Amino acid sequence: MNEPERRANVELMGKTFTIRGDADPEYMAHVASYVNAKILDMKKLTSGDTTKMLLLTALNLADELFQAKRGVQVSPAEAQQMEKRTASLLRMLETGLVGQYTKPRSGESD
Repeated sequence: MNEPERRANVELMGKTFTIRGDADPEYMAHVASYVNAKILDMKKLTSGDTTKMLLLTALNLADELFQAKRGVQVSPAEAQQMEKRTASLLRMLETGLVGQYTKPRSGESD
């Protein structure tokens, strides 16, 4: 026998949504809260471009999933360092520095 569909009202990016699924509504709300927190983290690192912010959020969540599947654990210090590197890369993207690679002169390493 099929279980009845469950619903949860959640807030994402300041908007309320009703999500439906087989999971416990409290669990669905917890997942949505986690996603919303990740979106807000990316919002701090991007300059108002919603598409970029959501794509980076999706990439970070996918990375978390792949790392978890591989069993890789990251310490809080490592996570903070990755966040700093991500912020630095975003600044480089926003100022157009990425893609302006200059080949090292002979005798220099990459």
